[in-house]
Amino acid sequence: MLLSLWALLFVALPAQAHKASDAYLLMNRTGDTVLVRWDISLRDLDAVLDLDANDDRKLTWGEIKSRMNEIRTYALSRLRLDDGRCALSESEPPAVDTRIDGAYLVLRLQAPCASDAALKIDYQLFSEVDPTHRGLLRMVSAEGATPVIRSLDPAAGAVRVEWAGPDAQASTDASGISFFRDGVHHILIGYDHVLFLICLLLPAVLRRREGRWEPVAGWRDAVWPMVGMVTMFTLAHSITLALAGLKIVTISPRIIEPAIAVTIIVAAFDNLHPVLRGRRKLFSFFFGLIHGFGFAGVLGELNLPVAGFVKALLLFNLGVEAGQLVIVSIALLVLVTLRHWQGYINVVLRSGSVVAVMVAGTWFVERVFDLKFLPV
Repeated sequence: MLLSLWALLFVALPAQAHKASDAYLLMNRTGDTVLVRWDISLRDLDAVLDLDANDDRKLTWGEIKSRMNEIRTYALSRLRLDDGRCALSESEPPAVDTRIDGAYLVLRLQAPCASDAALKIDYQLFSEVDPTHRGLLRMVSAEGATPVIRSLDPAAGAVRVEWAGPDAQASTDASGISFFRDGVHHILIGYDHVLFLICLLLPAVLRRREGRWEPVAGWRDAVWPMVGMVTMFTLAHSITLALAGLKIVTISPRIIEPAIAVTIIVAAFDNLHPVLRGRRKLFSFFFGLIHGFGFAGVLGELNLPVAGFVKALLLFNLGVEAGQLVIVSIALLVLVTLRHWQGYINVVLRSGSVVAVMVAGTWFVERVFDLKFLPV
């Protein structure tokens, strides 16, 4: 039954890469001209335009260059400024920039634009194929000005973004809401993070007595231990999210993503055999340090001033915690209700943990060897 439910889940959820799909828009206004640097992941472009001509899973500059006109046409058709009145054109030849999470195509554009107080941006990149994609915007109106930051949702339609002056705040209320929503968005599409939390929750409504599982007497006996573990997990991933976002500590996703899969395997295996030996809170903190790096790339690439970064980070993290709270609350309510069912231990706890080990093991292989077996 559980295997069937997992199969339906994978069919129903949208396919996506391990890391959430993000692109970076850096805009500077000089007089009546807007200069744009647009960094788009080559991995995402390949998924849409099938750039890998020989299917060797390695994009070469020759493969990219041969399709550059098509790439340029595709990208420019999905970014409009002031309803097209600010017509974008290429100011420099495209280039490739290697970031910690992979290679990005860099488009340098310019557009003649009136010096208005706000700019209307219609951003629709990958809207037809990836509802999880976000464009991370950084706008500066003058030399030394405080940047405005905004998360752009391709499905949300055009938005008006105020240019900031030298004394302006780091972000408007709208940008704050967008980063809060982005935090919720990133936890909800982070299926590996959700699966890890579920593995922690499965035994929360049980307790071991003389080597055997039995249901807890009341819901409080399940909630308070779980609050402790989630608190440790939250504290830890908040620390690494800040360290990585500020670029104090940076670790490649090629290390972090497989490590996240390993944390799921350990947490699930502990449900079958007590390898953590009662130290789940301590390990929740340790695992949270690893999971925090999985969220970190969202803000770090915007190169914000410290004040602006801290505010964006706080709002993003609050969104992550809000989404996490919803997941934990719903799951714990269901599990508390089911705890007296005679099939809970064998069907929910053990079979669910076995399925989690299988899924996380597959993710580990995919992420180490750059393969794709599962649609999520």
